Amino acid sequence: MNKKWWILLFYIFIVAAGLYYKNFILDWVHKSDSSDLPVMFVLSFLLAAIPFIPFTIFAGLMGAKYGVVIGTLINWTGGVTAAVLYFFLSRIFFRNFFMGYVERVRGIQRLHTMLERNAFIAILLMRLIAIFPPPIVNTYTGISTIPFRTFLLATAFGLIPPMFMIAFSGEQIFTSIFHLFIGVLLYLLFLIFIVLIYRQWFAQSSKQN
Repeated sequence: MNKKWWILLFYIFIVAAGLYYKNFILDWVHKSDSSDLPVMFVLSFLLAAIPFIPFTIFAGLMGAKYGVVIGTLINWTGGVTAAVLYFFLSRIFFRNFFMGYVERVRGIQRLHTMLERNAFIAILLMRLIAIFPPPIVNTYTGISTIPFRTFLLATAFGLIPPMFMIAFSGEQIFTSIFHLFIGVLLYLLFLIFIVLIYRQWFAQSSKQN
């Protein structure tokens, strides 16, 4: 069976399990208990480090249970830590393996061109809008000559808006559908603005080269 079908079946299983244990999940979300916060930070990293795991569902639950601020912090910590892990795995331990992996990715030359023009801006934009899947960005930057500081700063800043939005959506879906709709609409406008900036930047940098 094709790998995509296995991933689809896994997602269906996750959704089915969520529906089956819906009452248990809702009770846990509404329970005011911060004793398991350390576990959530660790779990956030573990789930973010596994590419085919639906991290968005977990991230939304963090917003629903702990609120948008703490939920964003949990999600952001997991996303950044997982990105750093893949960066060093590809740079130090499994360089040849990841190099063979990313070379098979469609459009990898475009990623290479973007990083050559301005690595910080390219990584920042790729975090804000999903131009390439995060594992591809993490591993490709790892096998490149991009400084770790550039990668870390661009990743840290770029992951704040999407992690905030997921936590906000998770919080509002249990409190106000109207506020959720407004938040999603504003975020979509923000993404459109970022896409326009990306296109303008890419066009200008193409002319300079």
